[in-house]
Amino acid sequence: MKTLKILTVSSLFTLCLVLMSQAAFAQAEAGAKIRGDAWNGGRVQTYQRHAQDRSQMLYQYAQPQSPVSKEEAKELVGGIKKDLTEADKALAKLKADHAKEPDIVKQIALIEKRHAKAREVCGMAEEHCLKEHGDHVAIADCCTDMWTEIDAAQVETNKLLKMLKIDKLPVPKKATDKKAATDKKADK
Repeated sequence: MKTLKILTVSSLFTLCLVLMSQAAFAQAEAGAKIRGDAWNGGRVQTYQRHAQDRSQMLYQYAQPQSPVSKEEAKELVGGIKKDLTEADKALAKLKADHAKEPDIVKQIALIEKRHAKAREVCGMAEEHCLKEHGDHVAIADCCTDMWTEIDAAQVETNKLLKMLKIDKLPVPKKATDKKAATDKKADK
């Protein structure tokens, strides 16, 4: 009888350990997914802001009082294209992670459509910049269109992040007591 009690107690103990480890594994996996979504969502926003800032710079350079050199224009246009490409890569990862969620996929498609339009207008701006005496009005109009498309993409991205329940990243803060922060890490 005593042996049966010991076996029963040890079996229950083993079962508890297995269940706890499965719960911990599921929790860790969910945390990794959330971190991945937050990471890729942040990347999309960052590259959108960069592309928008570059289009704004190109707009300012394209004004008749401060003409842009072909080299500067190529650098800015190349940067805009690169930023949009990187934002699309992050969106592709989000799309792959949420392929079975039609609302998420639809929202990502809206953002990709805005990026495609901005990239198209960027190509037109590049053509105008490479002309002998770049058409300042056309370049400025292209920059305005790019900025507007990227701004609309940012609005759609914010909606996507809300759908994914991703909060705005907190502002970085310095640890007031580095020893205490190190001690907290060691405790975990």
